[in-house]
Amino acid sequence: MKNEMFVEFASVSENESFARVTVASFVAQLDPTMDELTEIKTVVSEAVTNAIIHGYNNEPGHYVSISCVLYEDEVEVTIKDNGKRH
Repeated sequence: MKNEMFVEFASVSENESFARVTVASFVAQLDPTMDELTEIKTVVSEAVTNAIIHGYNNEPGHYVSISCVLYEDEVEVTIKDNGKRH
């Protein structure tokens, strides 16, 4: 099995929960344990929050993207912003 999704959203803090729930819903196809699902949601939440705060300095008008690929028994999540580099 291989399945993919891509989503892009405005870089506002209100969208952090949207990103977390979206990835968790997509990953549910692999039937993860509650601990695994909680860990994925935490990682997504932290990465999106970092992109918004550190990549864009909380400035509106930018976007964060998430791509997610499911394989037989693993998931690959990529979170990107085009903000400033440190």
